[in-house]
Amino acid sequence: MINDIGFATWTLGDTPLVDSLPQLAKMGYTGIELIGDSARMHAVDVRLLSEEFGLSVLSVVAMNEIDLAHPLHSMRQESVEMTRSLIEYCAELGCPKLVLREKPGRMRPIVGRLKEWNMLQQSWRALVHSAASIGVQLSFLPVNRYEGFLVNSALDALALLGGVNPQGSVALNTYHMILEEQGFRSTFEEVGRRLGLFYAVESNRRSLGEGHIDWLEVCLSLQAIEYQGPIVIECQATGADPFLPVGRSPNWVDEVFGFAEQSIQNLRVALAACR
Repeated sequence: MINDIGFATWTLGDTPLVDSLPQLAKMGYTGIELIGDSARMHAVDVRLLSEEFGLSVLSVVAMNEIDLAHPLHSMRQESVEMTRSLIEYCAELGCPKLVLREKPGRMRPIVGRLKEWNMLQQSWRALVHSAASIGVQLSFLPVNRYEGFLVNSALDALALLGGVNPQGSVALNTYHMILEEQGFRSTFEEVGRRLGLFYAVESNRRSLGEGHIDWLEVCLSLQAIEYQGPIVIECQATGADPFLPVGRSPNWVDEVFGFAEQSIQNLRVALAACR
């Protein structure tokens, strides 16, 4: 049974948490996802705010500054250290999950895909043990071919994890899945218990239910693998690009809040229909 539904706060841009958290709590969200960039809030401040409004920090996602596959050792090592800092940040927040992905927008290799795949694996192995030692689970998120080139599918992510009993997990996002996977049910079955975090994102990144995704099918697929982790809803303003939240309208933040409210209502309907 899924108990926690969170919202990806990076889609609200620079909106202060003190302004966004009360609105999300009123909508029925039980948690949030934070972006782990260099401008992140101090962990103590986040904890105080989230506790005030009865919300948990379900996950932190590293997006813009980290490239764990970069062929230059110095840049790759800097990314590894930045990730270790985020692992510690999660521990300070009491947040159980850190989500990693390819560096946004790097859609082709610099020295060759195989070499950079091996570099990514080395970085992953070094980090996953560090995270596990302090109680933080790393999840790797496959992204579509227009946002990355190394880990585009669930099978790619599983290969990165490696082994029979790998540490770490896979994060899946329906927006990326509809571009790269053969189907929801088959993909969830492939990942199974290794699914660490699930993102509910509509095909047009607006409100759940306003695009092409069959949310009842998605919820039934999650039920079939007995997924009990959190769901993070991600909505973007109309006209926003994949990596920046700002939309076309001057009132784009209000638009995102509207998408967020409609999304959690529609998701709860789909989840209830599965019971």
